[in-house]
Amino acid sequence: MTLPISLYVLIAAVLHLAAFVSYPHSGRFGFTFLYISLILWTAGAIFINRAANFHGRAWKAAIAAGYALMCAFSAFAFLPQKDGVTPLRKLAAGRFPDGRDLYFGLLRLGVDAPGLLPPQKEEPLP
Repeated sequence: MTLPISLYVLIAAVLHLAAFVSYPHSGRFGFTFLYISLILWTAGAIFINRAANFHGRAWKAAIAAGYALMCAFSAFAFLPQKDGVTPLRKLAAGRFPDGRDLYFGLLRLGVDAPGLLPPQKEEPLP
């Protein structure tokens, strides 16, 4: 069983987009980080795939899991944020993304999902 390179690229893309959507306040360098990081992880996927072809099924699964963990770590450790605190440090401090963060993250990608916003308080009529 050979894992295609596209599977590794898909793993990297999904993890990077998850980090970007979860912590959308990345400023003007957020998309640049995504592009450069995905290019580097795609190049890494080519080398990892060639090395994994010489191993058995269990090793290929372990290599894919390690690749996913490294992608997730790099995405959450290096994604720039406006406040200067990386998403990994925010996660370690217990500041998890809420519906508003997911809404703005999806909105930056062009997806409008108003159901993620918390309900607005209605003002009483005079």
